Amino acid sequence: MGISYLRAYRRSTPRLKNPHLWIIIVLFVVLTISHFSQGPFSLPTSLGLSRYTLERFLYLLLMLYAGWTLGLIGSGVVWLASSTAMLLRTFLISPNFRDALVESLSSLIIGALAITLMEAYHQNKRRQESSEKAMRDLESSRRTLDEVFANISDAIWVHDMSGTVTFANKACEKLTGRPVPELINKNVRDFMTLDALTLARQVKDRLMRGEAVEHRYEQRLIKRDGSEAIMQLATHIITSDGKPVAFQNLARDITEERKLRDNLQFYLRKVLQAQEEERKRLARELHDDASQQILLLTHDIDNITSKVDHYRPQELRNELEKLYELSQQIYQGIKRYAQALRPGILDDLGLVPAFQWLAEETHTFSGIKIQVTVAAIPLLPPETQLVLFRIVQEALNNIQRHSGASQASITMECEATEVRVTITDNGKGFELPSQLSDFASQGKLGLTGMAERAHLIGGELEVSSQKGRGTTIVIKAPLKLYTESIS
Repeated sequence: MGISYLRAYRRSTPRLKNPHLWIIIVLFVVLTISHFSQGPFSLPTSLGLSRYTLERFLYLLLMLYAGWTLGLIGSGVVWLASSTAMLLRTFLISPNFRDALVESLSSLIIGALAITLMEAYHQNKRRQESSEKAMRDLESSRRTLDEVFANISDAIWVHDMSGTVTFANKACEKLTGRPVPELINKNVRDFMTLDALTLARQVKDRLMRGEAVEHRYEQRLIKRDGSEAIMQLATHIITSDGKPVAFQNLARDITEERKLRDNLQFYLRKVLQAQEEERKRLARELHDDASQQILLLTHDIDNITSKVDHYRPQELRNELEKLYELSQQIYQGIKRYAQALRPGILDDLGLVPAFQWLAEETHTFSGIKIQVTVAAIPLLPPETQLVLFRIVQEALNNIQRHSGASQASITMECEATEVRVTITDNGKGFELPSQLSDFASQGKLGLTGMAERAHLIGGELEVSSQKGRGTTIVIKAPLKLYTESIS
């Protein structure tokens, strides 16, 4: 209130730099001198009016000029000064007091009325301009708000009490697969499942009863192409005159997040099962192979020590050679188990010899010919080497078990910003899902595990495959991470 009054005061107060103010001051001084003088400064008479009548008329014009140009306060000062000059002349000098008083009061009353009307006009004009500016600002704000609503990433729509959509922003198109004009006047029942409709009715009933609803809850809808979308939804009542008239909905598509979460949970369960199976396998092999051989070795040593006097030197040597061969078999078996868990060649010689060892081992067990091609690469951190090794190891296991390939290749190259490892085979291939995250739901846990391992080092996994044309797996990882790790 105080600020508005101050602005109005400043608008109505004449400024010293205003040229009209100085024109009025000069005219007022000249007119007043003429009004009180009898000499050369007096104005000539004309139009059949007396000179003082004409001067009072000029005072009136001066007041009108001030009212139009100087505002209420400036014109009020001019009116007071003019009234002082005219009334002093009337009371002190004028020979015809009555006529002079009537003319002076008439001029002052007309001037006051004119100043008041002009101020009212100026105020009305200012209010009109302010109103027009407010309307322009409101329209600009509305356009800005419409643009924000249209471009916001979350889907926003409003439907009436019967479920008919009355407003939808552009993000609704991506969520529902339907253009906004098609959504308007469409009922939400047309793109919701039975379970979703049941949940929607429960939320509606709770909101109508005034009960609190969880800020965001999960809801499902059917997209235009028939696929199902999962969204996090917040619903609020819109009221008018205290009565509910519509529902506002704010939704965020979490379909991919849910798929990733479900796939991750599925993958974790399968990983735990695989770990248990691997432990059972190792326990079984150790029991059936190494432990049995060690037991046999212990038994033979016991026989030799108990009957050492009955053996001839050559027979004793032959028995000891058998024990030596048996101990070597046990050693090789244990070494094979250890290599499967963590190959020492990776720690001792590095990644490239480890790839070559994997290729030789795969060729030995499956007969698949594998070519290893490695360009000059910088020294990589141990965790990066281990991740790349495990991915290649899993890829070769998949080739050996599922591809039916006769040839494969491992290529490792280094570019300016990344290291890339490519594994290809000439096997039977397979049909790729639409997204890499869907591998787990298809039972391709090895590929899911490889992708997760690649993410651990800030990289990514690309898989391309066609039935009858083999499979290509590419691991890309930024080289900067390695440089930072080494430094």
